[in-house]
Amino acid sequence: MSNKPSVLVTGGGKGLGLAVIKRLLEGTAKSPAANVCTLTFDVSDDFEKLQTKYSDSLFYTQGDVTKFEDSKKIVDETLNRWKRLDAVVINAGLTELKPLKELDFDTIMKTLGVNTAASVNTIRAALPSLRESNGRVVFVNSSSSYLCHATWASYSASKAALNAIAKTLANEEDKVSAFTVGPGHVDTSMQGKIRNTDGNMEKLYEEGKLLPPEKPAAVLASLAVRGSRSAPKKDGEPLANGSFVAWDDPSLSDYHE
Repeated sequence: MSNKPSVLVTGGGKGLGLAVIKRLLEGTAKSPAANVCTLTFDVSDDFEKLQTKYSDSLFYTQGDVTKFEDSKKIVDETLNRWKRLDAVVINAGLTELKPLKELDFDTIMKTLGVNTAASVNTIRAALPSLRESNGRVVFVNSSSSYLCHATWASYSASKAALNAIAKTLANEEDKVSAFTVGPGHVDTSMQGKIRNTDGNMEKLYEEGKLLPPEKPAAVLASLAVRGSRSAPKKDGEPLANGSFVAWDDPSLSDYHE
């Protein structure tokens, strides 16, 4: 068995997921370096370079998070390599922005499938190992789960449902911590797609107010290897109960490494 924790990140081939993987591999003074695997549809050049650098500590499966067999395959490979699985970061997602008058059934179901239902595939596959390791599931969520701006119906619905899954997991599994974190407006390729249809996001971009992915990634990675059922806390309550929290909330100050 590896002495390092091992972490599965969905959608880690680029963007925020890639930044989380990089931080996990590097480690910090407070957070141990981890072995990392990712189930991802896209694999960027930057990911390939990172894999070359960390060939013993990083691997990926190119697949579909909506297919349970793909989730099971990467969990099985993780256990074969490192004999342990300590955390899962639910990061894979997509955005389709349309007003309700134009939103068709197939579009909303595709969004719910990737952003919400797919998380259940990953959790189901990983849960036996997470019980053994007293592990953690970190859900990458969004303030859109409750703000519900115009044209964001399918995305907002998918993230609100993801909140419900996180809280249910915390209630069902007393050995597994469930953290739900909003990373803010992050400067990634997904954000670039959003700016094409959302003028507010374009304004944030022009004003230089989008976050570099490394900032929220540091919090997500730290929770994946250091979070527990008892810490961190907000207003006296452990955040491992699945409650939504923004990445820059004061309750997470010790995780901004």
